[in-house]
Amino acid sequence: MAMLTLTSSEVQNTFGNVIDRSQREIVSVTRRGRVATLVMSPEVLEDYVEGRLALEAQAQGMLTVEETKKTLDKYR
Repeated sequence: MAMLTLTSSEVQNTFGNVIDRSQREIVSVTRRGRVATLVMSPEVLEDYVEGRLALEAQAQGMLTVEETKKTLDKYR
């Protein structure tokens, strides 16, 4: 997932743009050279969480969504 990184000063000066960008990607805000916060829409957060859960399930040996569908189709 794409991530835009801006300083807190840049965010203050372009807040409208930050809100617009956060609808499509995570916006990382730094203060004094360190990440202070992340800005994202609820939809971007949902996509991120689903992706992380899918990676965790795959790492534990679980089937992907596509593999699950194929397996179920075999038994139908």
